[in-house]
Amino acid sequence: MSKEEQTTDPKEGIQRGKDELMEDPLVHEGGKDPFFSMEDEPKEKGGKTTGVKPLFLISTDSFSNCGLDMVFELSKTAGFDGIDLAIRKNFDARNVDYVKKLSATHDIPVKVIQVSDNVNQKELNKALDLCEATGADTITINAPSYFNLKAYNFIVDNITTYKKDNKHIHFAIINPEDSNVFALPIPKYHFTNIVDIVKKYGCYIGFDVANFDAETLENEVMKKLPNLLPYIAVLYFSDKNRLGEWHILPGEWTLKLGAFLKKVKQNWFMRYFSSKININKSELADSEKLADLLSKAREYYKTHFEKLETDE
Repeated sequence: MSKEEQTTDPKEGIQRGKDELMEDPLVHEGGKDPFFSMEDEPKEKGGKTTGVKPLFLISTDSFSNCGLDMVFELSKTAGFDGIDLAIRKNFDARNVDYVKKLSATHDIPVKVIQVSDNVNQKELNKALDLCEATGADTITINAPSYFNLKAYNFIVDNITTYKKDNKHIHFAIINPEDSNVFALPIPKYHFTNIVDIVKKYGCYIGFDVANFDAETLENEVMKKLPNLLPYIAVLYFSDKNRLGEWHILPGEWTLKLGAFLKKVKQNWFMRYFSSKININKSELADSEKLADLLSKAREYYKTHFEKLETDE
């Protein structure tokens, strides 16, 4: 463990996190993106993007042992705007020609390539091959566990070179379970501090809403959301309940998703939402149940975001 990662006093770590947020660490000199522009579309005064809207994707991370052809077909039928392709869950997802063919056959684009929490050079290079073949512009990386130093060191040692060599790609790290805006001692995963993902590691955020507890999301993240949004490449969208189950269909559960979506829309987020939900074996085995589940996820987003009218 490096000295930078060690925190001897939990209170000291929490206070440091609060101080960093108060300084608006995500607003860099001149208000400019320190990596490269996330959107190329023309802007109106006030930073509003004209003529575009966020895209709502389906993450294939939800479909373990499910045929990729069916996933593309059902996603298109349910009205999703594109695919967030998790190459760790499906062997076919690593077949560049096959993925490209599915995208063309079902007329649904691949926008994001998601790699595992045990990422290495071979997997990340395969993700780049898929980006080149499909036109995907974003790679999201699942955070390694705290004791998976091999994957963590690979990311830390190589991410800068990958960014320099692939400036058209948004490299984002997905905040893991029990994420926070503070630096806490001995976390379960690396990259739990979302400020550090941007400030320390120079990456975008794959912002997984369900990996925050309700109190942190409402009391800490929501306050800083306007500053965070320019650095969120993908917003993974799902809910959690009081039983400890997360990545479930959004609804009347523990996360105040209505208020969250309203603030996201008020601040003109123009990147990707990705529906990431746990699907059980019986649902995976029944195409009608699966289609119904996807339709409900798409309808929630349509009702609570697309049709939402804001004051700004």
